[in-house]
Amino acid sequence: MQKSRLKNAMEAVCAAVVLSAICVEPAEARPDVLFIAIDDMNDWTTLFDKANPIKTPNLERLAARGMFFSRAYCSVPACLPSRTAILTGFGPDTTRCYTNRDGGFWQRSGDVVTLPRYFRDQGYAARGAGKIFHHGGAGRGGDPRGVQHSWDDFQKLFPPRRKGPNYNGYRGGPLANVWFDWGEQREKMVDYDTVEYAEEVMAGKWDKPMFLAAGIFKPHLPFYAPPEVFERYPIDETKLPAMPENDLDDVPPIGKRMAHTEFFIYSNVTKHEAPDPRSIKRMVQCYQASADFADSMVGRLLDALDKSGRADNTIIVLWADHGYHLGDKESCVKFTLWEKANHVPFIIVAPGVTKPGSVCDEPVTLLDIYPTLLELCGLPPKAGNDGHSLVPLLENPDAEWPHPAIMTQGKGNHALRTDRWRYIRYRDGSEELYDHENDPWEWKNLAGDEQYAGVIGELGRKLDAALRPER
Repeated sequence: MQKSRLKNAMEAVCAAVVLSAICVEPAEARPDVLFIAIDDMNDWTTLFDKANPIKTPNLERLAARGMFFSRAYCSVPACLPSRTAILTGFGPDTTRCYTNRDGGFWQRSGDVVTLPRYFRDQGYAARGAGKIFHHGGAGRGGDPRGVQHSWDDFQKLFPPRRKGPNYNGYRGGPLANVWFDWGEQREKMVDYDTVEYAEEVMAGKWDKPMFLAAGIFKPHLPFYAPPEVFERYPIDETKLPAMPENDLDDVPPIGKRMAHTEFFIYSNVTKHEAPDPRSIKRMVQCYQASADFADSMVGRLLDALDKSGRADNTIIVLWADHGYHLGDKESCVKFTLWEKANHVPFIIVAPGVTKPGSVCDEPVTLLDIYPTLLELCGLPPKAGNDGHSLVPLLENPDAEWPHPAIMTQGKGNHALRTDRWRYIRYRDGSEELYDHENDPWEWKNLAGDEQYAGVIGELGRKLDAALRPER
């Protein structure tokens, strides 16, 4: 049934190409695309609030050129399913890709046209490096038909096995050993290779419009950064999220299990005090430095684009695949339906469309990237996309937007975000409700309070209307 639907969708794409050919811009008039992905960056950055501890001057610099979406959310708070949604235009209930173990959807179905492949089929040169598609397992290497250059040198994500004061020495768990390390890295990091490749492409010449993807791996675990970055994050000045005792007492069992997916990290780091390398303060310090390093890579990409002379004809899209918990909600990873695991930086610069320095506060999802880029570049729409073009909001951030932001973590578990509320409903019918006007860290679940029954009823109906049956 699923393959039949996708086959029909592809036939509709072909028909759309024929019917809309007269409206499609000629290749020489189309803009280039710089497609920047960041891995695991949450919203605790100066992009969202100058008072936040993680310094991101280059994300702010990029936002000053176009539109910053202050309430942007991933479709799934996990690397592979989030990237699958972005790169195929299909949500998790269409792809059945809910976890990092579910495999690359584009590899399981030959009918699926990934975003870079679609651009390539429409006459673009498609280049890319770094983590765009998910690495490992069925996701290794991405879609070979989409990006004409990429690498996935898994070993380069880590330096040689670490010893000494920077290594926390953890063992056990699904992401054992070096994955759960953090500290300084003096060896060349893989993100330098990614950025150097992108710089080389932007410095060159080509006779086609260019879709260039750069996937920055940091701040994904292990939380490494060059020594000089740590100078901006002294351990005695490291700010931790608030972690109230018994925070999960009002959370349903499924939510608790999500929070404790990698509970051995939280339970270990909270046993130790800084400057112990195993402490939560040291872990958070290293995450902040790693996120700062990722921001510096964005700065290099922008410098290279400006130097190329093509910035005025280049659409820039920057996104993080999901957020990250840093001890809040008894969690030190992602994989939950709460705000910190789903709220992400998302910026679009579209010359001639976006107003420099504009901000859109409407809740949106990264599933909308695919149709948005097609419209901005004058390409025929891809039939069957689950997302919606953001062009109306790019033109006017106050435009009516009837599409709620939906997040999914595992089949049947969903969250809906409005400007004020986060509503969560799990597959067993249990619920959570948080009032972001008064409770931004989501400490008090209001779902059991009768005075909010009307709010829950309204949000539940919106969620039901927005959900697509699994196909």
